[in-house]
Amino acid sequence: MKEEILKIIDNMQGSLLGIGIDDETMLEKIENNSNINLCYILSNGGKGKNKKFKLFKKGRSKKVNIKKLKKYFNKKSIDNILCDYRVVKRFIRSFMSGSIYINKKKLYIYGDLKDLKSLKERYERYTKDIELIKNKKSFLLIVNNEKTKTNILKDLIYKITDLLNDSIDYLTDLLVN
Repeated sequence: MKEEILKIIDNMQGSLLGIGIDDETMLEKIENNSNINLCYILSNGGKGKNKKFKLFKKGRSKKVNIKKLKKYFNKKSIDNILCDYRVVKRFIRSFMSGSIYINKKKLYIYGDLKDLKSLKERYERYTKDIELIKNKKSFLLIVNNEKTKTNILKDLIYKITDLLNDSIDYLTDLLVN
C-alpha cells in the first residue's frame, strides 16, 4: 500500500494537507515533488526544518486540533488531503465535514482494513465519487471532492446520526462483553 501512496504523492499538484504522516520516505517524496507548492503537515514525525513544510509559524511538529480545521483553512482552499485513519479516528465525525469543507480536489485516507466499512458508508452520503484500493491488511480510500457541496443542516444531521450509531455500537459491545 505504501507504494500506491508514493505514486499518488508523485502525481500531486497544488497544496497538500498531511495528517499523521510519520514515514520519512513519504515526507521526502512530498518535499521532492516540485508540483506541490504549499504543504501543511500535522504530525509528530520528521526531523529538521524544510522550506516547503509550513504550519502556523512553528514548523511541522505543532499540534493542531483536527476538530477545528475549518477555523484555520478557508472554504475549498486545500487541493489534496492525505491522512492516516488511526490519527483521525477519534475525530471522524467532525473531520468528515471539515475535510469536505476545505478540500477542493481529492482526499486520501489510508489505514487498517477493519475500519473501512463504516468510513466508506459515511463518505458515500456526501459523494458517490469514491475509489477504493485495498490489499490484505490495509486500504486507501480516495474521495473526489470537486463537486461535493455541504451545508450546515446536512452536517448537523449526519453528526447526530453518527453519534447515535456510535453510541449504539458502543452499548452493544459493552453488553456482549
